Amino acid sequence: MKIKTKLTLGVGLLFLLIILVSAVGVKYSYDLKQETENILTSNYNTLQYSRNMLVALEDSSEKAWQKFEVNLQHQEHNISEIGEKEITIELRNNFAAYKSSTTDQVLLSEIRTGIFRIMEMNMQAIERKSELAKATAGRAAFLIAITGTMCFLIAFILLINLPANIANPINELTESIKQIAAKKTILSECASKATANLGN
Repeated sequence: MKIKTKLTLGVGLLFLLIILVSAVGVKYSYDLKQETENILTSNYNTLQYSRNMLVALEDSSEKAWQKFEVNLQHQEHNISEIGEKEITIELRNNFAAYKSSTTDQVLLSEIRTGIFRIMEMNMQAIERKSELAKATAGRAAFLIAITGTMCFLIAFILLINLPANIANPINELTESIKQIAAKKTILSECASKATANLGN
């Protein structure tokens, strides 16, 4: 195999592995970003809405009811977990009934229970998604380490073999030139002696 071909293959393979490491890093960084955004944009927001509704329940003023209504509407547009829609619909119905009968402590208790169920559901989802994000980070670190190790090994092999592969043919060429030069010198000396002998 020619030196140029060996160089092209070695450097080309190293280049491909560097691209692979970069691609793996970018892909898993994007996946982690998406998983983090899912937690923040859905589950965390639901916890905020639920907390605001609980605070509003402590006050029976018109402003508090409006605050509750606004946060309940936000929650209705932020359903992300299985079963959350049904609990939110039940919460809506209980709140509508409670506005008509603000002295009904059973309805008030059911509203609080519904809010706590939604909060619990989303807290569990945050924990679950956090574990998924950790698993994704672990896979990314493993794949990047494997690919990085392969790059190091190939670079190490190239470092050991390429100089010898390049130097050996050059040394052989140098030796050949020296041998040719030596033979030429011997031939010149022989020719000089032969000429001198003929002259005598």
